[in-house]
Amino acid sequence: MTKKWHSSTHPISDIRDWDRAGALILQPDYQRREVWGDVAKVMLIDSVLNGIPMPKIFVSSLIKEGRTYRTVIDGQQRITTILSFLSDGFALTAPYEGAFLGKKFSELPPEIQDETILPYEIDFNEAKGLVDSELREVYSRVNKYLVALNRQELRKADFPGVFLEVAEDLATLEYFDESGLFNATARRRSLDVEYVAELLAGLLLGITDRKDAIDECCQVYREWDGAAREKTVAEFNAIVSDIAAIFAPGVRPIRKTRWKQKADFYSLFFAVRDLRRQGLSPPDDLMRLREDLVMLDGRIAPTSDVPILSRYAVYCVSQANSAASRNWRTNFIRAILRGTYAASIDDVEQRKVIFMLASDIRFSLESNWAGDGCPPVNEFVCPGCGKPEHEANAAATALCWIAGTKAFQISNAMWAHLECSKALNAAAVIPGSEFADQDELDDQEQQ
Repeated sequence: MTKKWHSSTHPISDIRDWDRAGALILQPDYQRREVWGDVAKVMLIDSVLNGIPMPKIFVSSLIKEGRTYRTVIDGQQRITTILSFLSDGFALTAPYEGAFLGKKFSELPPEIQDETILPYEIDFNEAKGLVDSELREVYSRVNKYLVALNRQELRKADFPGVFLEVAEDLATLEYFDESGLFNATARRRSLDVEYVAELLAGLLLGITDRKDAIDECCQVYREWDGAAREKTVAEFNAIVSDIAAIFAPGVRPIRKTRWKQKADFYSLFFAVRDLRRQGLSPPDDLMRLREDLVMLDGRIAPTSDVPILSRYAVYCVSQANSAASRNWRTNFIRAILRGTYAASIDDVEQRKVIFMLASDIRFSLESNWAGDGCPPVNEFVCPGCGKPEHEANAAATALCWIAGTKAFQISNAMWAHLECSKALNAAAVIPGSEFADQDELDDQEQQ
């Protein structure tokens, strides 16, 4: 079959008729989503009203059962905008300044509809009988060299397959709408699918800063074994379910916190993954964990007076997508979550992070400084002996939790003299001497 391209012109009325007849395929699976804003749409119609030509539209036509079907290769947004206007999908609003300001198509004078808009001719480049792979090739070529598409939009043409289909499906999870993780623009440009694909790649390849990790997964999992695929999808959904439970909409909606930000959510996602892979799951009572997350949400900032929280904030901005930054943040959040997930504080890394965080918070509160670099006498009174903690050296100070504790978080921890903590019958104790070197997390960062 000849696949020769030829040029032709068609009035807008033809496009409308093709669409009404179901013979116009506007968004094949490799196409980008609609990305135009209101201004671009209005100005396209303004160009039509003024007879200004628009760029050519690329289509492939196929005759099937006596009917001609046209697949749009490039120009989907222009055609979608025109069809939307013809069906009163939007009105001519600012920056349009003509005589029809505020009017929809049906409100225009009949002579404008029939003599200006519907007869407006658009140039087409049309080929006959292109197979799917050839359609993708043309789309990729046109958009790589003529129109600026983002990487994810090009993947739809370059790497069709099951991996991207799964990412697209998971990106539609209702929780992502509730969380505010993606705005409308991100969804139109398929950036939500790209982000979900990045999370999937992390589940399959581990945390990495490789730019081609998604592309690798697109190729390796173009054909994805059903059982393996279902296992990964189940793990993804379980992680999101945990996050939804922690940030329950009626209690502490995630959209009102920093954790909906891409870097924070990424680290939260993989911290939960690590805990679930250890066989842990969150209990029904998440009050103490939420209190910790609220505290962190309010204090994490590059200028935070809590050094470890300042570091976390910097790692969300500076080299946020590097493997080192991602791993550091994930380790930090996992340590926070584990006190509730495991109902214990027996993990060495967890103890390091919690002790450092508690210490940094304790010694950075300006309201508690006496002016000489030491906590004042009337603060941090040991619950065991009633004496101020500054009377004991650091090695004799301990972070502890009362007997019967089931969630080992910062919000329910207390400082005491080490000897007094034994008398308190504490459920768990972290002696200050256990982590004399306060740079322990630097070692993790370098790994």
